[in-house]
Amino acid sequence: MAGNLLKAGKERIVLAILSLLFLPCLVASAPAQQRENQEAYQKAQELQREGKLQEAAQIYRDLLERYPNDVPALNGLGSALVNLKQYREGIAAYEKALTIKPGVPALELNLGLAYFKAGDFQSAIKPLRQAVAVLPNSIPARTLLGMSLFGTHHFQEAAENLEVVARQQPDNSQLLFTLAQCYLASKEKAQRQKALDIFKKLEQKDPHSAATHMLLGEALDASGRTQEAIHEFEIAAKATPVPPQVHFAIGYLFWKTKRFDEAIEAFQAELEISPHSAKAEAYLADIYIHRRDFQKALPMLQESCKLDTRLRIAFLDLGIVYTHNKEYPKAIETLKAAIRLDPSQTDAHYRLAMAYYAAGQQAEAKKELAIVNSLNTKTDQDLIHKISGPSSSHPADKP
Repeated sequence: MAGNLLKAGKERIVLAILSLLFLPCLVASAPAQQRENQEAYQKAQELQREGKLQEAAQIYRDLLERYPNDVPALNGLGSALVNLKQYREGIAAYEKALTIKPGVPALELNLGLAYFKAGDFQSAIKPLRQAVAVLPNSIPARTLLGMSLFGTHHFQEAAENLEVVARQQPDNSQLLFTLAQCYLASKEKAQRQKALDIFKKLEQKDPHSAATHMLLGEALDASGRTQEAIHEFEIAAKATPVPPQVHFAIGYLFWKTKRFDEAIEAFQAELEISPHSAKAEAYLADIYIHRRDFQKALPMLQESCKLDTRLRIAFLDLGIVYTHNKEYPKAIETLKAAIRLDPSQTDAHYRLAMAYYAAGQQAEAKKELAIVNSLNTKTDQDLIHKISGPSSSHPADKP
């Protein structure tokens, strides 16, 4: 799942898939300069297999003191250090090996794996692309590249690589789960249908998986099947423990269809589980704005803006409340923040124009109205943009 729904679980899913495939680092082998060096390599690799990584790393360091450009020793040292979570030093060892012997696929793969384990998905992409170019049928290289692209929101290219792996591992549920998330991030109807098909398959394999029901709900909502989506989220809400954001998702779908009483119940249920849910507070406050209960909405919006500075709907509604309360400087500042999060939305520009007029700043108000006239309001909003997309990239619209 792309974005906020995955933020807490994305790394866990990625590493779980990795562990199923190729958790041990690849260790290159090459002729040693001398017989005792070959024995040292063998001893170091044996220590690595036994989990004695510090001892193995020391043997490689001793070898490198005598032979600073020994590529197998650099590769072995990189492997030991990465497994010790000393990522910077491990990466440095791999990069030095590649300067001595560029283009070696095993080294490129190990470097990509090191960046991946360090959480630097962007840096992992280049060496992994190079590894895949030489070894197009390598499942480890394809998987790492696909997951790194997924982690940097390059969903189309991620899907292309993960599809290759999925053809080799059609029963790998976690891999299929992530591939479906790539499809789900697409705006193309055909891609979203692929996601829906995968989630239904996964649901049949594990009908008790809350995560699958949640993502199936997203896919159904993206296909315009909102009531079916609500049903899937309601199934997920019965899981133990209750997944985070599941009640928010239900509330959002009720909010979207203007079933506000039911939305209030769902948002309040989310806040009982996650008292600091900025989105639940913001959308609950938005309902109070609709009902002209500005006093009740105000503290919720102030808290929501503190908790999540990327949540546009909270800043927009807070600006509306400040304008209503005739606190025009605060209203102007807050509405400008909403505009910074997404300048293409007309509602914040219009509200800012009204705040300027009320504050007696006629020229500024006219500028904002001119912007309103030049913009096309976005209308394509679905649940993916609310719980899977980063708030800064997919801000909430006013209904």
